[in-house]
Amino acid sequence: MNFIQLLSTEAVQHITIHCLNAPVWTAGASLQPLSRTLGFQSWSGERIQEGDLLEPRVPTDDCWRKDGRWHVARFIFQSQDPNLLPIVDVFNLPTEPDARFHLEVGPVCFL
Repeated sequence: MNFIQLLSTEAVQHITIHCLNAPVWTAGASLQPLSRTLGFQSWSGERIQEGDLLEPRVPTDDCWRKDGRWHVARFIFQSQDPNLLPIVDVFNLPTEPDARFHLEVGPVCFL
């Protein structure tokens, strides 16, 4: 991994969270951040949260809907520091009793 990171100038990774009654990033259609959003841990050990320098782009987040149906939130991590990716951990996942989710972690593209 270190060799690939040394030869790269940029890295990109996609993570999709499939969720059922489990808001993970925004509190509603207004896309206001939750008071306790998800956090991610980078390869180098840094924690990434909403408002941080490496905050992910979130092109889709329908997880705030609590309608008994499955929804998705998509996260795109793009960094000029290849040592930050891949994402190795996710924290602050919802703990409500009726919340369900699963993660789909995409590969890292080193450029």
